[in-house]
Amino acid sequence: MGHSRGYLFVRALATLALAVLLVGRSDAALTQDEHQLLSLVSVPRMMSTIQRLCSDEFAGRRAGSPQQALVADYLTSQFAKDGLSAFQTKGFDGFEQPLTMRYALINSKNDIKATLTYCVAGKEKSRAFAYRQFNGRGGLDLKSEVLFVGYGTQEDYAGLDVGGKIVFWLPGTPDGAQKLTDYHKMLFAYQRGAVACMTSRPPEPDNYAGTNVGLSGSIADFPYLALDQKIASEILQSSPQIGSHGASVRLQVTPVCDPDRPTFNIVGVLPGSDLADQIVMVGAHFDHLGSSANGIFRGADDNASGTSVVMEVARAICNSGLKPRRTIVFASWTGEEAGLIGSNYFAANAPFPLDKVVSNVELDMVGAGTPEGFMTTGASAYPAHYQYLASSGDDLGLKLNADVVLGASDHLAFVRKKVPTSLIYSAGEHPNCHTTRDVPAAINRRVLESAAKLALLAIWRAANA
Repeated sequence: MGHSRGYLFVRALATLALAVLLVGRSDAALTQDEHQLLSLVSVPRMMSTIQRLCSDEFAGRRAGSPQQALVADYLTSQFAKDGLSAFQTKGFDGFEQPLTMRYALINSKNDIKATLTYCVAGKEKSRAFAYRQFNGRGGLDLKSEVLFVGYGTQEDYAGLDVGGKIVFWLPGTPDGAQKLTDYHKMLFAYQRGAVACMTSRPPEPDNYAGTNVGLSGSIADFPYLALDQKIASEILQSSPQIGSHGASVRLQVTPVCDPDRPTFNIVGVLPGSDLADQIVMVGAHFDHLGSSANGIFRGADDNASGTSVVMEVARAICNSGLKPRRTIVFASWTGEEAGLIGSNYFAANAPFPLDKVVSNVELDMVGAGTPEGFMTTGASAYPAHYQYLASSGDDLGLKLNADVVLGASDHLAFVRKKVPTSLIYSAGEHPNCHTTRDVPAAINRRVLESAAKLALLAIWRAANA
């Protein structure tokens, strides 16, 4: 996660009670097996993992870089050491799921060109512009009818199927409604399967052929266009009602990238017993931003912290000698910082049917903030799945703020596929995000421990319910 791609950070909602202990008010609710598992969580071991991931050798773990391939080797060796198995299926090489990244070959963002084509009264119109904020591979060619979704609030999508369509929303928020940014609206559209989204904005200086482009960088190859009002009215064609169709449009973005560079998701498996065909997942992205003239972006909080938790959950369960009923899949995703590349690739090329997933927990930025509280997603959409998190939080004395994280992370790749999924993100301030100050020394060990115990308990309960 990070500010540079327009993430909404839910900062501290309130000062959480510091007197709440990690294993506090409902300790008696834990089973003997759960006590055993939680006792195996080692903060020094997680810190050692974070130190390794943030080392000079790995140089910021940028997806597609030679250094990130070294990280993949390290994670693979750790999964093997912990006793996990690898998928023996097509598309996997041991623990590695190979895929590719593309690096831009441009001198300026103005070098990224795009063309929007649509018909008005049977006449084709075409607008060319510089797609300054496009985040993706280039070579994009989308054709879709436009579907009007009002102001683009969650309520406006009721009863609508927007899968494979471009959605168009009005700027702003209805009177009396909770204020939404365009970033919120983009995420709502993406989660529901739209292929792109549009809105209108007043004319601005330095537009290209009357078209200006808004935020589009959080999710690769998911365009967000802010159109000149005249163009917007031509595409909508009339005074639209929610669910009405506008013009069919085509959006083309020229290729701007060099040949594919290899990168990898790292995925390990702990087979289940009597419910082995059902899947529980826990994942976190291990890539970060690489380096610059200012130094290495080490990404201790974002997201060596989440990666260390996934590895610690695997170690604790494997070292316990306990056998889960359901199969547990442990994943380290690549390319999150480039637009959810790795998690989306896995979701499209999973080695098992995604409808077999009972519960999926993703972790991002769990190394800073407030030890007693976490921001989460998935409570209203997947109540049966979320109960594993909620009960675990209760029994650990942790406060979970439900459905308050409105940011792009790997959970969205699975929400888009209708997999019961939650993101865990620590509450409070993350002041070092996407800076060279995000180093292991800045990690809050109590937050890290809380996150590991929450994820471990929730995953274990999901795997054995």
